[in-house]
Amino acid sequence: MTASASPDLVVVTGAGRGIGHAIAMDQGKRAHVLCLSRSGRAVETAEAIRVDGGSADALVVDLERPEESEATLTEWLRGKPFSRIAAVFAAGVLGPEGPLEASSIAAWETTFRANVFGNLAIAKAILPKQRANSFGRLLFFGGGGAAYAYPAFPAYAASKAALVRIVENLHEDLKDAGDFATAILAPGAIETDMLARVRETGAEIRTTVGIEEPVAFARAFLAAESCGFSGRFVHVRDRWPEYLNGGEPLDANLWKLRRVE
Repeated sequence: MTASASPDLVVVTGAGRGIGHAIAMDQGKRAHVLCLSRSGRAVETAEAIRVDGGSADALVVDLERPEESEATLTEWLRGKPFSRIAAVFAAGVLGPEGPLEASSIAAWETTFRANVFGNLAIAKAILPKQRANSFGRLLFFGGGGAAYAYPAFPAYAASKAALVRIVENLHEDLKDAGDFATAILAPGAIETDMLARVRETGAEIRTTVGIEEPVAFARAFLAAESCGFSGRFVHVRDRWPEYLNGGEPLDANLWKLRRVE
């Protein structure tokens, strides 16, 4: 990565509620925000950003229909003047509750379409413009399911672990393409509707954080001139500030999804 200005467009999936909404509202003070969700809440978030003095648009897209989502965003981007595009992939669903043998393959497929394929469709729509302008920021969300066994919601855990490897691959694809950074964040347990459902199952809840912590991470990551943890899975309570903007070098194996050696 090289020194560069902050993004002038931030695309946020899941912008209608929870972490996505909070990040969209924060980024609306810094860039034009395109709010995406499968409900009218995206429109409400965009309107709230404008009322707050920011700049925003909204698209209602169903990430469980990835081909349609990609086509919709590709058409919206056509002819737009933005040259420094970032994306925050905050949309996600918990999917079926465990045990594994009690859930259908169809339910797993729905979970992967929302959490993996839908978010990838948005990335596919913006990557050509990012490559053309040699600039991009891509922030995914992993959660506890990507870090350890999560039998209460096995499809969710598997989909989030898949995103970790996707982020690693994106970094390798883009590391020589210009000013790019990718990351996947475990945001900690935040009091959202999703966490309420997790509590109902009695699943273990580890690090509880305020929503301002992942918002601050997104703000710092998207605006960073250099990122030493690009391509890595990071927890919001990790030492990540030390690796931004020319900080210390990162150990080659730190924060990677890998086998025990």
